[in-house]
Amino acid sequence: MADNIIRGTTPTIKYTFDTVDPADITVACLTVEQGGEVTIERGLAAALVGEDSLSWVLTQEDTLGLIRSTAQLMCNWKLRDGTRGASRQMTVVVLDNQKDEVI
Repeated sequence: MADNIIRGTTPTIKYTFDTVDPADITVACLTVEQGGEVTIERGLAAALVGEDSLSWVLTQEDTLGLIRSTAQLMCNWKLRDGTRGASRQMTVVVLDNQKDEVI
């Protein structure tokens, strides 16, 4: 995963699993938090399920809603057998791109 997000871009957030088969995930949630508030939230339906990963593509609107600072990303999931898991929280830097509108 990247160390930063540039506002106004469409980054892909990808979580790779070592011991979990993404095909067994029945519920997943990606959250992006800034200032103690969740600013972006995406579920499993919005994810691309790979052989060993889940990926979400953020929109320009999503990233323009972030402020230049840092953001915390986290992925939570539930497996078919009821087991629940979560990634460690990742901190990324949010950078400006000098354009504050959707193009």
